[in-house]
Amino acid sequence: MSVVDENDNRMLEATVNNSSSSTDQLKGCTSKEESDLIIRIRRTILHLEEDSSNDRSSPKNDGTVLSTATLDFKTERAKQKYAAGSLEEAFYECWKIPQEQRPLDIWKIGGECCKKLRVFAVAQRWFSEAIHVCRSNNSDLNVKLEQARIARFFNNYLTKYPTIDIRVDHRGKGIYAKRVVSPGEDIFTDIPIVHAQTVDTLSISPSCATCTTSLLTPTVYFESTWSRMPEKLQRHIEENWPSITVIPCSYCSFELYCSEKCREQAWDSYHRILCPSVNPETIELYQFCANRQIIVREMWNSIFSPLILAKLIAIIILNIVSSVQNETIKIGIDLNHSHVNDQSDEGPLEHAKEVFSEFISSGDPTYIRTIPRMLKIMQNIFNHSSMPLRYEFDEQEFIHRFYQIACNAQSFSSPTYATTIYTKFLGNIRQRGKGALYQVLQPFLKGEPVDQVFGGLFPLQSSLNHSCDNSCEIMDCQVTPNIAGIKVRCKHQLKPGDELTINYVDLALGRRARRAMLKRAYNFWCECQRCTFEGDDAYSCTECKTLSPIIDNPNPNLTNDNIPYRKPFPACSRCRNAWYCSSACQKQAWKQGHKLICRDWTKERSSSSAN
Repeated sequence: MSVVDENDNRMLEATVNNSSSSTDQLKGCTSKEESDLIIRIRRTILHLEEDSSNDRSSPKNDGTVLSTATLDFKTERAKQKYAAGSLEEAFYECWKIPQEQRPLDIWKIGGECCKKLRVFAVAQRWFSEAIHVCRSNNSDLNVKLEQARIARFFNNYLTKYPTIDIRVDHRGKGIYAKRVVSPGEDIFTDIPIVHAQTVDTLSISPSCATCTTSLLTPTVYFESTWSRMPEKLQRHIEENWPSITVIPCSYCSFELYCSEKCREQAWDSYHRILCPSVNPETIELYQFCANRQIIVREMWNSIFSPLILAKLIAIIILNIVSSVQNETIKIGIDLNHSHVNDQSDEGPLEHAKEVFSEFISSGDPTYIRTIPRMLKIMQNIFNHSSMPLRYEFDEQEFIHRFYQIACNAQSFSSPTYATTIYTKFLGNIRQRGKGALYQVLQPFLKGEPVDQVFGGLFPLQSSLNHSCDNSCEIMDCQVTPNIAGIKVRCKHQLKPGDELTINYVDLALGRRARRAMLKRAYNFWCECQRCTFEGDDAYSCTECKTLSPIIDNPNPNLTNDNIPYRKPFPACSRCRNAWYCSSACQKQAWKQGHKLICRDWTKERSSSSAN
C-alpha cells in the first residue's frame, strides 16, 4: 500500500471513529454524511476494503503535510476527474487532501461534486469553507452556498412537486415553473410547521388548536341568548346542529381540540412545556390572547398571535430534548440536569433551529422597545424552572423570531369553517321540513359567525416572492384528512422559467402606498411589471415623467406652503392608476406593457384570502 493510500485510510478511520462519538450523536450532521459518502465511494466506486484493525489517525492529527508538488498534483488530478464527469472520484481526490491544506479550488470542486451527487449537507459545508478560504466577498460562492443550503432544505419538496424549481439569484430565492402551468391548476400544497389562531378570532370562533377545525357549538354561537331559550328549543337546535366534539386540554382550559389524537399531538410538540399546569408563567400569555386585543400599549401591536412565537421556541426546545433523549440510550447522557445551549454550528441547538432557518427576518430592531411587557412574559416563560433546558431568550432572539413570523406568517384555516357549520345547521332545518322551527329561531339568529383564522409558517410557501400582478393565489385546503394547510393555485398561464408570485399587500392600493408598505414591512422596493407601468399621482406623466403645467390657486383661501398648484393629467380610463400628458405617451405605454396590467384592481382577490 502506498504512503498516499495509507494516509487516506488514516483520514477515513479518523472520520468514522469521530462519527461513532461526536458526529454520530447528532443525526444528520454534515461530518457524518461526509464519512458515509467517503465509505460509499471507497466500497462501490473504488472497490477498496477498509482495514480497521490498525490504529490510524488523521494526517491533521499526526502532522502529515503534503509537499507543494504533491498538493499541485492532487489538485490537478481532482480537476481532471471533475472535468471527465467522475464526480465520486473527483470528490475523493479532494477529500484526500488534508483540510488545512485544501486550496480554494479544491473546496469549490468538492462542493460542486456533492451538489451534483445530491449530498447537499456536505456541499453546503464545502462551499462554506471555500468562502472562508477566499477571505473576501465572493458573490458567486455566496450564491452556490445558498443554492446548496436551499437544495438541502427543500429536497423533499422538489422531489414531491416536479412542476417547480427553487432558484437563487442576487435577489434571493424564488420558485419557478418547470413546465407550462394553466390557470386554475393547483401547483403545490404546504402545511405549517408552527401555527396559532389569531387573537381577534380566538374567543369568538373556537377551533382545534392542532388541525384548525372549527369547534363552533350552539352555546358559542347564540352566546347569552342561549340561556334564555326554552329547553325544548335548545334541544331542537342541538338535534339539528352538526356533530361537534370539543376536547379540552387535560390540565388547563386554554386549549381546545377536536380529538384525542390532536390533543396528544399538541402535547408532544409544544403544550407539555407551555401548559399553565406545568409552567404558570404562560397564564398571562394565554389570558392576553383570550382578550381579543391586538393593540395594547407596551404589550402587543401585531395581527398574528404572540402564542405562535412561544410555540416556535417550545418546538425548538423539545426538538433538542428529543435529540438528547435518543442519544441517551446510546451513550448514557444524564437527563437529570438542564442542558446548556450548545452554540456550535453542529450542536443540538443549531440542528433544532435549522427547521426555521429558511424564514427571513427583517425589520426595525427598535420595535422591541414598544412592547417590553411581551418580551418580559416570554423571558419568564422560558426561564421557568419547569423548562427541560435553559434557552437564552434575550432581546436579540426575540427580535429575530418576531420578524421571522411578521415577514412570513400566512393566514389559513381548515375548510371546516364556522360558517360551514352554521350553513349545515340551517340546511338541516330546511331539509327536515322544520320551517316552523326556523321561524321561531329568527329572533335569535345573528347571521353568519366569524370564521376562525390562523397564522402559520409554511416552509415552501414562504419562498414565494411578491408581485403586484401576482401569478398565483393562496387558498385554504385540507392537505390530509387530519391536516389543514394551503394550496397554491395558478392565476395566469405560466411558461417554463416563469416565477410563481403572490401578493403581500392589498392590490387595490395605489403604487405609492403599496411600495411604502412593502418597504416598511419587508424592506424592498417593488419593481414588478405593474409598478413599472403605473404612476404615483396625476401630476407627473407615467410614461415620460413630465410634470403637469402650473396653474393658479383654485381656492385663494387655502395656502399650499408655496408649493405650486398643477393641473392633473387625465387618468387611464380603465385602471385609473396611470396618467399621461398626451395620447402619444398613452399609446407608447400601452404597447410597452401597460396593457398587460390594466384592469380594475379593486376587484382582485388577495392571495392571502381564505378559499
